[in-house]
Amino acid sequence: MGDASAVSGIGSEMVYRNLRKEILRLELIPGSELDEASVAARYRVSRTPVREALIRLTAEGLVQGTKGRGARVAALDLQNLRAFFEGLDILQRAITRLAALRRRPVDLEIIEAHMVAFEEGARQLDSEKVNEVNYDFHAAIGDAASSSYLANAYQRSLVEGLRIGYVCFSDHSGIDERLETHLANTMSDHRNMFDAIVAGDADAAEAHAGGHVELFRGRIVTALLSTDGVRRVAVRQPEAERSLAGRIGEDTRKRTVLK
Repeated sequence: MGDASAVSGIGSEMVYRNLRKEILRLELIPGSELDEASVAARYRVSRTPVREALIRLTAEGLVQGTKGRGARVAALDLQNLRAFFEGLDILQRAITRLAALRRRPVDLEIIEAHMVAFEEGARQLDSEKVNEVNYDFHAAIGDAASSSYLANAYQRSLVEGLRIGYVCFSDHSGIDERLETHLANTMSDHRNMFDAIVAGDADAAEAHAGGHVELFRGRIVTALLSTDGVRRVAVRQPEAERSLAGRIGEDTRKRTVLK
């Protein structure tokens, strides 16, 4: 009984990690079906570990359950990007502000380790590594904030940002030559946020966190307006592509500063 449970756990972890990677890389198209039997056959496991993996992915917001229709890869809708960035902006500024006020020495060690790992990946232009480690860096700041409700919402936004970030940090026709500049700016932002958190300067931490969202937003606008970027998220309405920059960029200078 115990051995069977252990095997199931190993199988579930393997399926979870592989499906997660395929979803984040957009190899599994948003909205596509995830049939338990088909996934189980592909990974040569029973349906139990597949079901367990899908539950974890649903909790992260990467999979959506549809009553009577099984599971699907969660939609990645360009129409919702404005709402995504509005939420990310408020959450990231609040979380980073609280981290500056509440961080412990162990939090600083973890944040710094992820920051350094990001810089190593950036110097190698390792798109997959920087995307994952960027998530780890911000998630560590979320932990340092010691606010469970905010941290849960922030982590959900970060997971969604992983898929969007794959578009952002991957090479695309016409914008790959600007990737190094973007990564250099990202490293600078990370350093500024970290230094402010170390110093306990909540105002500076919040300001740098807000500027960092704007950097991400700008890169996304450029990436998604490229031909390859639009193809990756399966946009079929030309009007969505034409108006994307205006929708995402609207009200960028009218953000409410949290106090």
